[in-house]
Amino acid sequence: MATQHEESALDHAVEEDEDFAFRLELGDVLVGAALLALSITFWVLGAQIDDGGEGSIGAATFPRGIALLLGIGALVLFANGLRQLVAGPSGHWVTIGRPLRVLMGIALMLAFAPAMRAVGYYPTMAVYLAATLWVADCRRPLLILAYVAGFLLFSKLVFEMLLSIPLP
Repeated sequence: MATQHEESALDHAVEEDEDFAFRLELGDVLVGAALLALSITFWVLGAQIDDGGEGSIGAATFPRGIALLLGIGALVLFANGLRQLVAGPSGHWVTIGRPLRVLMGIALMLAFAPAMRAVGYYPTMAVYLAATLWVADCRRPLLILAYVAGFLLFSKLVFEMLLSIPLP
């Protein structure tokens, strides 16, 4: 009989993952570039969402707004990292514990927009949120179910019912 304390082979492999360390300024440049690419992806994919009308606010407004804010932050991070690289090493290091979990989180983020376009917001968000919670060490199925149900209910009430913004 399995208990909550037993781990699958994947859990064990992820837990045994070694730390990954790199210079702070290099991390700022790489993360800034990656976030900028992600913001551009959100902007482009957000433009492809059917707004359901010709109003100024629709389903595409949220991902495009997030893309704009993310893009601004990414540019600031990228520019600051480049400035620090040119100035010389700061001597500060960044260490990422369990980097495989970080990569799994990135993969989930990258898959979200195309999956939402293919199967819709609610099924995609349910799977995405459950998987993200698992990657973040939440292993209690009832708690995951409660988080997912609560967030989907919140999305339905706020966006579709209160703001009349249809979600894809």
